[in-house]
Amino acid sequence: METPSQKRQSIVLGIKSLLIQEKKFLVSNRGEEKDLTLLDNQLIQLDDLFLVVVAGEFNSGKSAFINALLGDAVLDTGVTPTTADVTILRYGEEKQTSRTEKGQLVVNLPNRLLEDLSIVDTPGTNAILREHEELTTDFIPRSDLVLFVTSLDRPFTESERKFLESIRDWGKKIVIIINKTDIAENSQDLDKVKAFVTDNAQKLLGVVPKIFAISAREALRVKRESGKSPAQFSEVEDYIFHTLDTKNRFQLKLLNPLGISDNLTQKYMEINAAQRTLIQDDIQLISDIQQQISLFREDMVRSYNFRYADIDNSILEFEKRGLEFFDNTFRINRVMDLLNKERIKNEFNKNVVKNLSKDIDEKVSGSIEWLVEEDLKQWQIVTQKISQRASKHQDRILSDPNSQQINLERQKIISNINRQAQRVVEEYDQEVEASNIAEEAQMAVAASAAVEVGAIGLGTLITLLATTASADLTGILLAGLTATLGFFILPAKKKQTKNAFSENIASLREKLSKALMNEFAHQIDIQIENIQSTIQPYTRFIRAEDESISKAADTLKELSRNVESYRNKINDL
Repeated sequence: METPSQKRQSIVLGIKSLLIQEKKFLVSNRGEEKDLTLLDNQLIQLDDLFLVVVAGEFNSGKSAFINALLGDAVLDTGVTPTTADVTILRYGEEKQTSRTEKGQLVVNLPNRLLEDLSIVDTPGTNAILREHEELTTDFIPRSDLVLFVTSLDRPFTESERKFLESIRDWGKKIVIIINKTDIAENSQDLDKVKAFVTDNAQKLLGVVPKIFAISAREALRVKRESGKSPAQFSEVEDYIFHTLDTKNRFQLKLLNPLGISDNLTQKYMEINAAQRTLIQDDIQLISDIQQQISLFREDMVRSYNFRYADIDNSILEFEKRGLEFFDNTFRINRVMDLLNKERIKNEFNKNVVKNLSKDIDEKVSGSIEWLVEEDLKQWQIVTQKISQRASKHQDRILSDPNSQQINLERQKIISNINRQAQRVVEEYDQEVEASNIAEEAQMAVAASAAVEVGAIGLGTLITLLATTASADLTGILLAGLTATLGFFILPAKKKQTKNAFSENIASLREKLSKALMNEFAHQIDIQIENIQSTIQPYTRFIRAEDESISKAADTLKELSRNVESYRNKINDL
């Protein structure tokens, strides 16, 4: 079973690990440098003494209060801003002054009150020099306890209100000191100021902080004369050095980095939510485009099936004319005509083949032109959607650098894709596209029928294949047969030829349908692939960012849960 000391040490190590995890998160998610520095300071601060920061307006008596606390005039006081630096008071065997790398003044004093804690004096919240105020604001997150000094003659000023608002979200333990009670004309005036400060502090902080009313100047005088503190000031000292005993100080010290971690986690949760909002429209656009492409393919395939029915009808009409031709030609009274090979061939071309080549060419060309037009329309739709997205939010003001960076990268990619898509539309040559598709279709049909195409067109090729499918009509010669035998042979030959013709036409229709359907589907897929290739960088970027944002959200939730878990452990000590 762990001893209290082991539990405390375990919690310290756990909080350090938590801070390191948050730092890693900020590094990998382009966190602000000042937040990384803040976490580094917290890691250092965990191994340092309890840190008390004294803040307030200049001339509120901050330095005088610290002098009274230490029982000696170690800091300058006056009616002008005398504290121009962040001054850290630490224990030392002898008085010594130095500066840190960041310019903070460090004063070592042989004062026993500093053996268990360090005290920080800060420039006024209403400092004339802005850098002084920034020094104070940046140092506050490192504190374990904030003693906020306001004066009886100017209680809870606007600058004090703003300052407390700025540190409220850090989750600091705040104690309010009302200084200069010696100038109060009567106790009623003092009570009014106390009530005013209490009411405003509760409204601002959400809780009523510990409030003390003292006269720092009088406390230092009494201490020097008698060696003891006056009653009012003793209450402050008792709170700092006795009520906040080792256990309470330890709890406050550990709650401090948790407050920092929680504040940063909430900050980056808000940033994460803003990033998700920014990227959500892009995700929706990609979804819309993908849905549009999917519907485009379905509609094109369905529409082509209807269009191919016209081509197929031409073949069926050809078959019908062929069967009628056989019925009219294979007759006993036309035996002599059948012996004239050239005549039968001409009749077949005239009555059966007719304008089959032209008819098919027109219908196939119509289908190809339709395909090309629909392709161009699809490019125009995608271009329009991307153009709209490119113009949307481009002037949007984003508060955090991370979202700004995502927006800049996103705008750059969208602009590039927009230019590519517009160039495709502008340079789209419908005649060339149609010619290429027609050539591909001709090759597909020829390959399926295993014939040489040469320089002939698709309609002529199909006519050639259809004519060949009629079998060798002119090869049916009746030379050497008697008229009597003709009565028996012709019907059989006619039936045989008609069956063979129908079977061959059926085979042709199947091969033609499959070849053209495959080719058209292939052309549609090529068009879709070209669109997909163009928008791929945009899609890849958005999906990667969405995944990164989702992972970041999960990490932030986990950090928040861990902060709450350690808070509970600290409260249970």
